[in-house]
Amino acid sequence: MKGFVVFLILATCLLAQVAEQKKDSNGNKIFELLADKVYAEGNKVYAEGNAVLLNNDAYIIAKKIVFDRSKKIADISGNVKIYKGGNLFASSEKTQIRLNDKYALIEPFYIQDTTSGMWVSALSASSQDGVYSFKKAIISGCSIERPIWHMNISSGYFDSNKSRLSIWNPTIYLGDVPIFYFPYLRVSTNNERSSGFLFPGFGSSNRDGFVLTQPFYIAPQSFWDMTLSPQVRTSRGAGASLELRAVNSSNDNFLLNIKYLYSKDAYRNYWNLRNKHVFGFDFLHSSANVLQKYFGLKNSLDNGIYLDFLYMNDLDYLRFDKYNALITDGTRVSKINLYLQSENHYYGLNFRYFLNLNKINNDTTFQTLPTLQYHKYLKPLFYKGLLYSIDYEMKNIARTVGYGYVENSLSIPIGIQLSLFNKWLSFGAWSDFYVSNLAIYNQQNSFIGTGFENSKTGNYLSANYTFNINMDLAKDYNKVFHIMQFDVSFSAPYLRFSNGLLNPVFLNSAPGYVANKDGSYTINGRIYDDYWNPIIINDYAAGSRVIDLKFYQYFYGAGGRELFYWRMYERLNLDDSISFYRLPLENKIGFSPIDGLDISSIISYSFFWQNFQEVSLSASYRHKYLYSSLTYYIKNQFSDLTTLKQETTANNLSFSFSNDFGYFGLAASLNLNFNNLKQYNGDISSIITNWSIGIFKNIRCFGFGLKLASTRTPILTNDSTATGGFATSVLNNTYLKFEFSFSPLAQSGLTYRFYNQ
Repeated sequence: MKGFVVFLILATCLLAQVAEQKKDSNGNKIFELLADKVYAEGNKVYAEGNAVLLNNDAYIIAKKIVFDRSKKIADISGNVKIYKGGNLFASSEKTQIRLNDKYALIEPFYIQDTTSGMWVSALSASSQDGVYSFKKAIISGCSIERPIWHMNISSGYFDSNKSRLSIWNPTIYLGDVPIFYFPYLRVSTNNERSSGFLFPGFGSSNRDGFVLTQPFYIAPQSFWDMTLSPQVRTSRGAGASLELRAVNSSNDNFLLNIKYLYSKDAYRNYWNLRNKHVFGFDFLHSSANVLQKYFGLKNSLDNGIYLDFLYMNDLDYLRFDKYNALITDGTRVSKINLYLQSENHYYGLNFRYFLNLNKINNDTTFQTLPTLQYHKYLKPLFYKGLLYSIDYEMKNIARTVGYGYVENSLSIPIGIQLSLFNKWLSFGAWSDFYVSNLAIYNQQNSFIGTGFENSKTGNYLSANYTFNINMDLAKDYNKVFHIMQFDVSFSAPYLRFSNGLLNPVFLNSAPGYVANKDGSYTINGRIYDDYWNPIIINDYAAGSRVIDLKFYQYFYGAGGRELFYWRMYERLNLDDSISFYRLPLENKIGFSPIDGLDISSIISYSFFWQNFQEVSLSASYRHKYLYSSLTYYIKNQFSDLTTLKQETTANNLSFSFSNDFGYFGLAASLNLNFNNLKQYNGDISSIITNWSIGIFKNIRCFGFGLKLASTRTPILTNDSTATGGFATSVLNNTYLKFEFSFSPLAQSGLTYRFYNQ
């Protein structure tokens, strides 16, 4: 289209007569009038037949142009086409342009944004400095003839310079049926930042009532913007969220979210909610080369900072925008990472804040504030074959209730790794030295252990040796490439020492205690916040002689596509007093016979228990618009050596399917938990945890979807009597969701939640 227009203009310029021409001070043409036939009568110049008017960056083609030299007005008529930047911008039958003030009157009016495809049609419009004003217009992003959706508006204007459309009293029609009205809308037709109201979000449920969210987007400057989203839930209350985004002059990004939701007393009492006010915030920031940007460092030393912090007092904070979102995990981790590294060294400073909303509070939760790390990368020592590295770590573990501690640890592995027989066989011998010192604090109301009440420190020293043999073979079979690897390693301790709070007595016994519902412990008739247990802090268990066996196979096809893999792993503990092969044999198998089909499985079998410990089978297929997956997972836990007691801790099946059949699309999902049969006394319906089925259709400029779904949603309640302080309740939510999109304008949806229990 663009090339044809340029050719047409060039051809017209060669054949036409020049009626009028003006240039700026640099000799560039800013106005020119051409046509097949040109003549003048008084102050008016007539251009007829393939008339062309060039004005700055726009040119106009029409059958006839009459230019009044004294008034600087051009009357243009007959199949008028206005082009900007080589693209058709507007068309009409009659247009009047005032050149002095860049004003134009167009009848009838049609304008289209070439980037988005959005068009406006009206009986007439006026234009000044690229801003087109109109009344009683039709707007759509579909084809002009019988658009699938369109808007009727009372008035509006289109800023062609900023690609910004502002309209009053828009009513959206689907075909001839009105479905939505709004007093005022302003949108950017080319997806650029522009302040104004965004499309509202709707929802309805018998729990929260009618839900309305009206976002307002604010973009005052190029380096920051924000979205303010007030929300009303008629049966519950109201709230608002603020999302602030910014980028500084060094191109570092910042993102801040603040959310608040108020619940009425009647709603809170009915659902026995823990919190009347739901609030929180999360902050994200990352920056590379901080020392170079802000402190003037001249070399290329790699450094950076990453921050991801979240605080909330309720799980419903995560459901503010998607109030029917499925949340199965009530824990969150906030992180602050700072690092500095060179070719040989790494330095890190890390903070971790753990938030567990399944507890009444997080006073007893261990927080890492902070961890200091140093690592020296693997390098030769004295000569090339002798290798070593260094790892140092300092941890400060703190909490409000219960003991905290500071731990310093140092690990130094030293060894040799030699290749034999043209590198298909390698041999290694390593020695790993590990030393740790620990100091406890805030232990006044914690049970430390009989005979250790006054102990405040502990030391630990260990040394292990490891021998390993590795075989790596590869062969090309024309269209298939085969790799086979086998690794055997033997490790054993040759030095162990510990004292104080890390005394081996803590490893072999635990105090007799009663766990209270508030999270405390009763020991010897006294209530303690916690009791000392170094096993949960680090692996201070006595070293064992172990043999690790690994076997890997890979087959690759054309283009490096992985066709098949099989990975096996077995650990034999020679110091296990029960059986050296008590740990299971792990198998991981993957198979991809054709493009799009992936099959994988995990099989973990214990020869000691003579049963499977873990089995999973997963298959997925993707082809064009079709995607389907099926996963089954079962896990057994064994105990009691006499009766070989078995407990199935997981037994799940999940399925999903989605495909666009052309006339319509279909999507479905299903999740089953077979362990619920025992919990709900054999009730078959209890095994269905989540399901959904939906139909959708996308037709160029319009799309819609209808989904029926059911989820199990946890909420925080005031029930603090549960053991361990858990205070969650599960709601069974069944809802109907209708989604629709008006391309390129917006997407929206309506949700009705009609079943809760």
